[in-house]
Amino acid sequence: MGNQPIKMDTGNKVLLFIASLALLGTVLFLVSHLAGWLAGMQVSQPDTVSDERVAQRIAPIGQVVSGQVDSAEEAADLTPGDLYSNVCAACHDTGVSGAPFKDDTDEWSNRLNDKGLDTLFANSINGIGAMPARGGDPSLSDEQMRDVVAYMLDEAGVDHDYEGSDNGNGDSAAEDAAGGEEPVATTETGEAAAEEEAEAVAAIAVEDGDAERGQSRYNTCVACHGAQGQGTPVFPKLAGRDADYIADKLVRYRAGETVGDQTALMTPNAANLSDEDIADLAVYVATFED
Repeated sequence: MGNQPIKMDTGNKVLLFIASLALLGTVLFLVSHLAGWLAGMQVSQPDTVSDERVAQRIAPIGQVVSGQVDSAEEAADLTPGDLYSNVCAACHDTGVSGAPFKDDTDEWSNRLNDKGLDTLFANSINGIGAMPARGGDPSLSDEQMRDVVAYMLDEAGVDHDYEGSDNGNGDSAAEDAAGGEEPVATTETGEAAAEEEAEAVAAIAVEDGDAERGQSRYNTCVACHGAQGQGTPVFPKLAGRDADYIADKLVRYRAGETVGDQTALMTPNAANLSDEDIADLAVYVATFED
């Protein structure tokens, strides 16, 4: 009896089949969800293409590159006229600190005759008075400075024998500056200026100078030479100088002659002094004790 097989009718078989399908569907559902969960737990690899695109979008549109600028190379491409406009015009177009105007024929003639072309070149290279070496632009070469000086002489219509370094200085420039007239004879002009200077010094009657008037006039000199002529590290001491010495210097400054390193500053101050003013100043300065 115990070993007899279980008999199932048709209805039970149908129920068993449906139950088996339901179980299989449940298992498949759970397996699919488990696979999706495991896939979400994995670390995704970066999208290299996306990173490249982001880098391109945030990249700067330009870059600033720093480095030394070869100013000497840039200046080599400039003509003497360009160099004059960039470096020299500020003083020589305005006459500041006694700088001779570019087109002042008489002044440049006197300077060329009194000093000579080589000295004019040296002064432009090394500096003189209020003018710094190379006009304040250390990148300029000696040759360029000589060219600029020759250019100013040409503009003033003053004859010179400097041919330049392919700079265009020459007869045509001088003729243009002088309106087609012949260059000035510098030797004759210089000799005449020297004679006038000697006569001017002799005309100063120092013995007639008034120290009180000189004291009033000296007020403009205090800032540089000191209240008692003691001088400064830049400007010379006047104390201990006699009246003739002071009168001679002032006459030479008034005439535009280069006397010393501070000529450029002294010339405009002395330009309007009368003979009487010079005599008064000379007598007053002579009272300073060394």
